[in-house]
Amino acid sequence: MIARPLRDAPEAPRRRTGSRAGHGAVTRRRARSRRDRYSAVVQIVATLGVLTLCVFVYLGLMANVTRMSYELTRNAQTRAKLIDETTRLDERLEGLESRERLAQIAKSLGMKESAALTVARLPQPPSAPHGGTFLAALTAWLP
Repeated sequence: MIARPLRDAPEAPRRRTGSRAGHGAVTRRRARSRRDRYSAVVQIVATLGVLTLCVFVYLGLMANVTRMSYELTRNAQTRAKLIDETTRLDERLEGLESRERLAQIAKSLGMKESAALTVARLPQPPSAPHGGTFLAALTAWLP
């Protein structure tokens, strides 16, 4: 009896032989060598591209830091000017509100100090109920 393979078993791929197989191998070998020839150039160009991109990103970040530094300096100068102006205006306001100046203006207007002081007593405002609701507070406030 002759042993035959089962029909469901996978068959091993057939090996190609002959001139057609050699022609395919030569074509594949030429394509691979062409790829290998240019792969070094492509790797160098890709590396230079990545390095160039890194340099541009670094320059952009440094430009942003420099811009922020100039802006900080400008804001500090503006703040210093505003503080000086505020101090100057405060001194001017103190001079305008000084008792001596007000006394001189009152004298030029013919005003004089009163001989008798009068004290006016104001009535105390009604106290709000404590712990009540909003409605109770509203009704207590209304006349």
